[in-house]
Amino acid sequence: MKLENNFSVAAAPQEAWSILVDVERVAPCLPGAKLTEVMDDNAYRGKVDVKLGPVSLTFDGNVRFVERDDEKYFAILKADGREARGRGGAQANIKFSLDESDGGSNVRVTTDLNLIGPVAQYGRSQGIVAAVSEEMVSQFAECLEERMISGKNVELGEQNDASTSGVTIFIGALKRWISNILNARLFQ
Repeated sequence: MKLENNFSVAAAPQEAWSILVDVERVAPCLPGAKLTEVMDDNAYRGKVDVKLGPVSLTFDGNVRFVERDDEKYFAILKADGREARGRGGAQANIKFSLDESDGGSNVRVTTDLNLIGPVAQYGRSQGIVAAVSEEMVSQFAECLEERMISGKNVELGEQNDASTSGVTIFIGALKRWISNILNARLFQ
């Protein structure tokens, strides 16, 4: 399934890009994510806790830059992970880029996500997965704006509490999903 998200930050492209590609620095802003190992300058290991509907999932996996152009502000990441309780896995190709926008930067993120095995049944409703994705990106952008762009650094020990962020993400995603359904029905 393809997920597209956009957000803006109040920083010039060069500054925003240097922050976005600094995985150790931005990992604490991704809800439910924990960076567990830096394998090299382009490869990382970590965990992500996410809630899809009534099901809580934990993915252990790897992410690596497969393409990166610091002059054009474009990168492609490849991520793969296994659900910690053996309920399947996920693979994703994530393209992100940014451009200048009204004194700041607009960030575009396109994710091709493939859920594998039993975990795929939890993602049957693309609406829920898309809503969770939107909520995660929204929280990531807010954290990035508040903590990174403003100069407040987040240490690894200060990462989001997975249980709290999972509930917050689920509630926000549920609101988005219901709103999208109602809007679709109202404007048919």
